[in-house]
Order: sequence, then C-alpha cells, then structure tokens
Amino acid sequence: MPFHKVIGIDLGTTYSAVSIWDGKDTVVIESALGTKTVPSVVGLDPEGQVIVGAPAQNNLASDPGNTVIEVKRDMGVYLKEPTGPDEPGVPKRVRFRGREYLPQEISAFILMELKRQAENFIGEPIHDAVITVPAYFREPQRGATEDAARMARLNVRRLVNEPTAAAVCFGADKIEDEDTHTYAVYDLGGGTFDVSIIQVSPGNISVVGTGGDPRLGGGDFDDRVTGYVLNQIKEQHGTDLSGDHAIWQRVKREAEMRKRELSVAGAATLNLPFLTPQLSVNVPLTRTVFESLIKDLLDRSLACLDEAIESARESNGIERDEIEQVLLVGGSTRIACIRPMLAEHLGLELKDVRSDISPDEVVARGAGMVARDYPAADGYEGEDLEMAAVEHENGLDLGGSAAEGGIVVLQDVTSHTLGILVNKSDFAAILPKDSRIPGSETQDNFVNGGKGKQLIVRIFQGENAVAYENDLIGKLPIDLPEAREAGFYRFAVTFSIDESGLLGVSVKCLNDDQIWRTELQCDVRATREQIESSAAHLKEVMAGQRTGLPEPPGGAADVRDGLPKPPGAAPSEVDDTDHADTLPPPPENTPAEFKSVARRSYKLVSQLPESRRAELASAYLMFVIAVRNGSSEVEDLGDKLNDVFYEHK
Repeated sequence: MPFHKVIGIDLGTTYSAVSIWDGKDTVVIESALGTKTVPSVVGLDPEGQVIVGAPAQNNLASDPGNTVIEVKRDMGVYLKEPTGPDEPGVPKRVRFRGREYLPQEISAFILMELKRQAENFIGEPIHDAVITVPAYFREPQRGATEDAARMARLNVRRLVNEPTAAAVCFGADKIEDEDTHTYAVYDLGGGTFDVSIIQVSPGNISVVGTGGDPRLGGGDFDDRVTGYVLNQIKEQHGTDLSGDHAIWQRVKREAEMRKRELSVAGAATLNLPFLTPQLSVNVPLTRTVFESLIKDLLDRSLACLDEAIESARESNGIERDEIEQVLLVGGSTRIACIRPMLAEHLGLELKDVRSDISPDEVVARGAGMVARDYPAADGYEGEDLEMAAVEHENGLDLGGSAAEGGIVVLQDVTSHTLGILVNKSDFAAILPKDSRIPGSETQDNFVNGGKGKQLIVRIFQGENAVAYENDLIGKLPIDLPEAREAGFYRFAVTFSIDESGLLGVSVKCLNDDQIWRTELQCDVRATREQIESSAAHLKEVMAGQRTGLPEPPGGAADVRDGLPKPPGAAPSEVDDTDHADTLPPPPENTPAEFKSVARRSYKLVSQLPESRRAELASAYLMFVIAVRNGSSEVEDLGDKLNDVFYEHK
C-alpha cells in the first residue's frame, strides 16, 4: 500500500516533527541527522542561505543576530496592541537577514524543511498537511499558521488542537466499553503550555475544557538555570556576563542538555570552557535546586489545569474527581517531578499519569492519524482549497477498532469568547467560550450607531466586558445603501467557526435582507499578495532549493591537492579518498561520560586497517564537531560513537 500523501505536522515552539501514514502505521519521519524532531530554529549558512534545525541551532552562540528561535510565540501577535479605532496596533516583526520578516514567514521556513524531509522520505512531491496548534491559540494565531503553510506551499487540510491530536495517538478513540471516560491532556512543550479536559465515548472524542499559557515551557526553565549559573559566576568570579546575548545563549544550550540529564540523575554539571578568554567554569546543579528554580512556573501550569477543569465544570458539569487519567505531551513533561506533582494535585495513582508514548512524538503521530482521512491534491491549491475530510457516515476513519469500526468524531471547543464592539466600548459576546467547533451563532439586536454610509464591525476575542481589553482579531467593513440616522438600520451578525477553529463573519441587514460577507481583515495576518510574494522570496533564499552543486574555485582537483598527510604514514598507506587524515583530539569540554570513549576512539582510528577505518572516523568527527559547537546532539552522537567503537575494538 503506498504512502498517503497528506502529512501530519507538529509545528512546535522549540522542536517540530512530521509524520505520514505508510500503509500500515503512522510513522514519524527522521531528519537527515537521524532524529525524529527538528529544532524550530532558523539561521544562515556561510553563503547567507537560510537553514533550519540543528545546523541553525549550532549558530546560536556564534551568530545570534541571524538565528531565530521560538518564533511560534510571535505568530499572530501585536508589538503594540490596538487601543481604539484610531490606534489600530502594530504587528510584530522579526529582524533576520538584514530585513523585517513576518513571524509566519519564519515559520514557513520550518514548514518547508519538514515538507522537504517528508518528500525525501517517500520520493514524491507533497502538497497537503494537517497541522497542530495549541488549543488556546486565538483566531489571528490560527490564521497566521495557515498563512505560514501557504507560504511554504502547503494546502492546510485541517488545523487540529494539539491535545486532541495527542488523545487520538494515545488511543483514546479505541474505548472498549460503552461508558464515557474523562482525561486531562497536559501538554508542556518547549515554549508553550496547553491543557485540555476531554471526554471519550465509543466513536467520539470531545474537548470540554481548555486552558494554557503562551509564555510557559522548557525554554523558560532553561532561562531560569541560565540565570542561576550566571549568578553563580558573578558571585564566585566577580564577573557579570548576564548582559552578553551570545554568552546567555551558549549557557542556555548547556542548561538544556543538563536539564535532560536531571530527568534521570540527581545531579549534573554545566561544563563551560572559555566563556571569555580568561574564564572557564564548571557549575554543579542538583535536581533539588533545579526544581526549586522552576517551582513557580510549574505552579502556573497547575493554575491553568484548574482553569480548564473549572471550564469543563461550567460548560458540561464535569467534576474534578471524574478525571481518570492524565496524558503527558511535550518534552518538558520528562522533568522528574511532574508526574508525581500531577498525581498528587488530582488525587490519582502515579500509573494514571501516562507517558507511555514518546512525549516528543505523540502530537505529530496524532496529526498523521487525522491526516490520513483527508484527500491529497495534485498541487498547491491556495485560496481555492476546500478543507473537507474524506466523507464517512460518522466522522473520521482513524483506523481501527472498537470505536464504531474505526470511525471517530473529533469535537473541539473555542478557547475564548468571540464577539464585537458595541456602544463605542462594550464587548457583545456572540460565540461564548467552550462553544462547539465547528459551529455557528447569530445575534440580531444590532443597529447603526450614527449617520454614515459605512460602518466597521470590529471583532474581538477574550473575556472582558470592555472590548479593547480583549484582543482585536479583525475588522469587517460594511458599505450601506445610504446614510441614515442612528438606529435606522438593524443588523444580524453571524459568527461561523470551521473545524480548524477559523472564524467567518457575515452581517445581514434586517431592513432589506441584504447580506454582506466580507473577508475578515486583521493587521497581523498576511494578505494574499504578501503570501504570494513571500512564497517566491522564501524559495529563493532557502538553502537546498538550488539545483546542481557549485564547482569549487579552481576545480575539485585543486582543492584536494596539497592536503597534509598523517604524520609518519608511509606513502602506500595514504590515499586521498580514505579517512586517514589527521583527526582533532577530543575537545577539553567533552562531557565526562564520553571522555574515555572519545580518547580511545581517537587512538584506535589510526590503528585500524583502511577497510574498517571510515565508520569510526566519521562517528568520532561528528561527535567532536557537536561538542565544539555545544550541539544538543552531543548525547546521541556520543552514544553512537560508543557503539561504533565497541564494534571495531
């Protein structure tokens, strides 16, 4: 059975992943470096072309001005919030490559890399994707995600809330009895936190309560450790390095790696050689100190969890003690104290806080499972795309089992109230928080507020009774037949929200039944013209989009000529095509657990016959480069080097 060419994408704040249905199962596709997640980092190669993932992440300390991280936090966000009709707000921009980019353009680079990764895996073009978003994402953020996909030349078949995708992957759709079960999905990623209360019955997964924090995640934990380390350096060495952005980023990379160690160990040491030409330090960090540094951040996550539970109680009458299990999502849930913290907070046994599927992959896999029920297109369809699933009588066919022969209905809810501005400052709610998705609601008690031929319907999202205390998410201009006195025209406003959580607005004049359906205008969204222009620009500057390989100056032979030979090697032992070139010794900052194997591999390479030398030399060199650059791949490459060494020993 061939691949189903609609991919599932987890577009994460710090790491992203892509999956596809291979005919038997949903698989998370490995990157060129052999990892199933790709750092959501965008940077430049030496030729000024855009690169994504680990290569870009390795530039973070050396070229922070041209390395963009955590752009998901800026999607659909204002730099200066709108404060009134005459103060429309200023959309956020990202400085990169000497120009200002929309955040969705930076995200498009990441999507282009994931798309290319999938195309390389199956050997065919891919045009369609199901993309996950946090449940708390507002309309402009969801729209900006769709903008990014179009810039990457992907048809968005559906935007799926991350907790919903995770629930599908955990198998919550395969309930074997007729009862309704209640779960909490606790999604703590690298930069955002999302929590949903879901109810599952045979053939149905319903989100009944949501909460979240767009500024809470593993990156914030890394910042806490970084601040702690720099304070230790200041106290012990009298040097304040906290204002140096490059040093902060280097320490933060080391903090991330040691944080991972503390998930399985009681203590770790941050190795930081040559932070300055005169300063090299080793800073110990215990799990107890680490947990005390992040306690208030974890408390914030529990407050969001309680908010979601209260939301579920108000909308569906669900009580706290009805929650049977917690499903853990996101790499930060590996922190050792999180499972017992949640078990205690909800009165559950530890076994009921589940992490049996890799937290890094569960959302991508769930997206891929949903994606298999959407048809693949022959090309990029852009604005003409109709986001409809393959039709089944009862919903999406997620493969399967007990749930209505594999058919399951996914029902999400709105994470915020949607409404419009009335009486110059009031917020009139039209779609309340926790309304069903998809859904529609109409209010018909509006009139024109003054004499004029045009009125502007301003749409907001939030919970405050004062409109401009909420988020302005769009405007809908209406041209009236003629100017009449205030109160003459009567209107019905309809909000319709599709399965991706994207809003459509229509206004009907009750005087003559004329209906206006104008495209929603939002200053933080990209226009059609911007999307087309950006798509062409991104393709031009993205590394790997060129065809053919450039010839080195002077030709390839001149590049090879004159390379030094290994000291003491006989001419017969040396060949330009083997791996006998001099290897660098293990760096001083080699992690302690890999120092022995690195030193022994360095010595063994020269002792091996040519036929067995290449694999060990390659594994050793990749490990050394990762250590020198402070790469997050050090541990994986060190383990690989260890395996290769003992194979050749």
